[in-house]
Amino acid sequence: MNNIVKLGYSEAAAMTIVFLGTKVFLGYPRTIVQFGSTTAWLVILINLSVAVVVWLVISSLLGRYPGKSIMTINELVLGPVLGLGANVLIFFYATVDNSIHLRLFSEAVILTALPQAPISSLAFLFIIPVWLATYLGLEALSRSSYIAFPFVLVGVIIVLLALYPYWDSRQLLPIMGEGLVPILKYGVLGVTSFAEVILLAYYVPFFAFGPQQLRYVGLFSLSFIAVIFLMVVITYLMVFPFPSAMETLAPFYQLSRTIFLGRYFQRVEALFVLFWTFIAFLRLALGVLVSAIILQDTLKLPYYRPLLPALCILIFSVALTPISLIQAVDIEKIRIITGWLFTMALPCGVWLVALLRGKGEKSDKNKPNA
Repeated sequence: MNNIVKLGYSEAAAMTIVFLGTKVFLGYPRTIVQFGSTTAWLVILINLSVAVVVWLVISSLLGRYPGKSIMTINELVLGPVLGLGANVLIFFYATVDNSIHLRLFSEAVILTALPQAPISSLAFLFIIPVWLATYLGLEALSRSSYIAFPFVLVGVIIVLLALYPYWDSRQLLPIMGEGLVPILKYGVLGVTSFAEVILLAYYVPFFAFGPQQLRYVGLFSLSFIAVIFLMVVITYLMVFPFPSAMETLAPFYQLSRTIFLGRYFQRVEALFVLFWTFIAFLRLALGVLVSAIILQDTLKLPYYRPLLPALCILIFSVALTPISLIQAVDIEKIRIITGWLFTMALPCGVWLVALLRGKGEKSDKNKPNA
């Protein structure tokens, strides 16, 4: 499969933006408002700045080993033992991340459309199509992301513009919110909001372009999704004033419910549910595929597809571990604050080791022959 699937810029960017941006349909607007109050938009800008710096470091590491994924690089730089340990840590984090998203997406369906449905049945209805989509492979998922992306983008923009009568810019005051210290604190710790850009580092062998172009794809994806986050969070604050903006568990759904375009055009949120359900499905499938590829490379297996049934069962089981939605939301908040250790700090540490030891295929080629 590694020799057949080769994706271009558009598919890679669309896939990354979908993977990054799906959280806007969950509790991300509420969480970022908890972090920054009326200056949540400034927290997003700091998150973006830190994420761009980290991505430049990671892309530099990938450039030292052209055509190799971050899992392979970990073992080449850290050695077989430490590299294996790093890949196992990444796998466990990816599994928890996928499980929490599966739980939150299932809970969102209960909140918005099927209040009497049991959580286990909805999680099951998500994980089975995800298994089938992941079995079809990265090419199918990336093409689906590329096709769905413009429709979802237009839908989000329409929802935000339709809320214009409810905008009140005074609700963005005070400018500095609760002060500079909380803004800087969560601006750095909350960088996990953009950490999904690391998806590109796992899929390097599947791309038809080199490390330099990969760097630009990552920068474009980060910048684009940051604009979307800013638009949604600022609109959310102008419609729902702080601190009431922290009370809803499905912020974007509440925004779409607020829209009123006349007596005969109501319940716009019904269309919204269709949009985010499909995007949630894509996000989960891409995440499960990442876990499968990580496990394949860690165990040195020729194929990942035989791992999918056990992996999906594992993710399904972990997703049902939290006893309530509130506990799942708390776990997601902890993940946002600490996830950068696995997705950003670890690759940066590997880059530092490679730099200090002069490791890398490019540097090896420049060494004189003995």
